[in-house]
Amino acid sequence: MTYRVEQFVRKIKSPVTVKIENETVSYPNGESLAEASFDEHVKIESITAQSDKIIIQLTKNDNVNDTSWSDKDNCYF
Repeated sequence: MTYRVEQFVRKIKSPVTVKIENETVSYPNGESLAEASFDEHVKIESITAQSDKIIIQLTKNDNVNDTSWSDKDNCYF
């Protein structure tokens, strides 16, 4: 199964550098990042600007299925 980042990144017109753990990947713009696939569910941890690039820090999203919709404590499946 493949995953994608939150799609609001499509609005970024500047070059984007994505950092995931020890890996760094560059994209020409947010549109390219929005179309990229990832092997695990990731979330945007932070967004910063440095010179003419946008730096996006991604982290693994471990809380994908931890919500209980019955207003009780979180459930882990």
